[in-house]
Amino acid sequence: MAIKNPHYQFRTEAGMLINSGTSRSLVLSGNIHDLFFVDDAAQGDYIPLVKFLTRSWDIPGFILIVYELNGPLRFLRASDREKLQAAFNVWRQAAAPERDAHPGYEKSYPLDAHPSEDTFERYLDDAIGSPTLALELLRQFCMISRTTNLRGEKLLAETLLIIIEATDMLLPEGEIRSLSQADRHRVSIVQDWISDSEFMKASDTVVFVAESKSLVNSRITRLPQVIGVEIPSPQLEVRRHFISWFNRTQKPAGQTLNLWGTQSQLAMLTAGLSLQALRQLLAAACYSGGKLRPGHVIEKVSEFIQAQLGEDVVEFKKPEHTLKDIVGNRNLVEFLKTRLIPRITSTGPDAISGLSVCGPIGSGKTFIFEGLAGELDIPVLVLKNIRSMWFGQTDVIFERLRRLLMALVKVLIFVDEADTQFGDVGRDAHSTERRLTGKIQAMMSDPQLRGNITWLLMTARIYNLSPDLRREGRVGDIVIPVLDPSGEDREAFLRWTLRNVFNQTIPDAALQLLLEHTDGYSAASFASLRADLEAAKNLRDDLTVDDIVDVVSDRILPNIGPIRKYQILQAFVNCTRKSLLPGDYSPEIRESWLRQIAELEAIGVTG
Repeated sequence: MAIKNPHYQFRTEAGMLINSGTSRSLVLSGNIHDLFFVDDAAQGDYIPLVKFLTRSWDIPGFILIVYELNGPLRFLRASDREKLQAAFNVWRQAAAPERDAHPGYEKSYPLDAHPSEDTFERYLDDAIGSPTLALELLRQFCMISRTTNLRGEKLLAETLLIIIEATDMLLPEGEIRSLSQADRHRVSIVQDWISDSEFMKASDTVVFVAESKSLVNSRITRLPQVIGVEIPSPQLEVRRHFISWFNRTQKPAGQTLNLWGTQSQLAMLTAGLSLQALRQLLAAACYSGGKLRPGHVIEKVSEFIQAQLGEDVVEFKKPEHTLKDIVGNRNLVEFLKTRLIPRITSTGPDAISGLSVCGPIGSGKTFIFEGLAGELDIPVLVLKNIRSMWFGQTDVIFERLRRLLMALVKVLIFVDEADTQFGDVGRDAHSTERRLTGKIQAMMSDPQLRGNITWLLMTARIYNLSPDLRREGRVGDIVIPVLDPSGEDREAFLRWTLRNVFNQTIPDAALQLLLEHTDGYSAASFASLRADLEAAKNLRDDLTVDDIVDVVSDRILPNIGPIRKYQILQAFVNCTRKSLLPGDYSPEIRESWLRQIAELEAIGVTG
């Protein structure tokens, strides 16, 4: 079946805004450094954004002008340049008497009072490397476009459509007093330009291009007439089309694109990649001649995501173990298989947006839920050091994260130690922290992400997690406690601990003795004991039951019992499913948990 050519909603949205006159000042932001498909060649082509826009908007009645930093003002056609030059000369001659009568008439940049035939070309040449002059010249072009002669005829019949690249470098964000004089001057020019009532009523449009709207000076972007249009990361259908197009038209002669599966599977696994990065992956695969395998793709996706967001902010991984590798925790594993996995894999109304995992430190929360991801065979995006997004960085990181999440399909987002990762939204919090925390909370309940993204917040201190996060519709739908092993689960942990050091059947009496000595052990305690037994085995050829008992008897658990008890009680209280709690549940039992919590708090134990 033929793959449909990509449809770009951002182009449609921008075109509607321009044609309807809703706004004459647009900011195109987002995935601006990527490739976009045009179907004006035999096989079509993928080209950069500005080239794509000029081809898309090359229609009668418009004069397109493109300005790039340190480059010339580029006209799409030589005839457009000549039309504007003719109108410019007429306009300048007509304005000369008023300039002579009022010194300083040129508000933003001094232009010749009596232009000659070569004045227009000289201004264009001077604008190269002088962004202040370039912006003033573009502003005056818009003034020319809406000027009429004595007969009431417009000096320029066509409508101007101006595209300005790298706007974040021309008009950088920051307090005005902290900007350089040149930056302040350019902000003033653009503010006057797009705030002019005559410009807003006319038909000319200026399109500012920047990766993030937040990088452009807020004196411009906060103007109500400035409307932002976001370019999303390539979605599944776009990636599938690009892979097919590359395979048909771009691979060198004699080379093949050798995949482990289908092109659709590759498109699914490359969620999050830009088309530029996808092209690099495909080109390298063709050159090597080897089979492109899922591991290579995941590595490329991981590298790209970390390059975009920063290695200290995100980690991309695909767990190798599954729920079969989980020791003990039989009730929890059964719950995950029968009750949770169907809701994570669903894309319908029963899909879950997120969940919380609590329980005492060392209970194995991360390992179990990485096993869940492995069971689902889906990647895990680990958010770490999220607070680095709040201080010393900008909203750009968050915008990149949101674009990434909108492109991903079926991904678990892990936030370990969630109680320390998220900030506050109260009035005492830093304004940037409060704003970005609010954005992440809104993203958790975004219906567009529901069914594709499942948030998984893990913490031993669920009571420190903001109620705004814990509410239903975010990660409060299901709060799962991971507890210390007991009963048959604890025996399963003990047998796992002895597996590599004692291959014989352990006598019942010895097993009971070891169970007594490991009373109160967590999953981490059993893992530590296993390592101790491995070390003891290295000192002798074989371990006897007595040797094992000696190692176990010599161990003393760290003095964190009261803290772990407090965390266990909090896990009980915050759990949202009775079936995940030990024993029977009743309001009276819940009250006893709350009393025990209060007693521990009274002696200074707060987890």
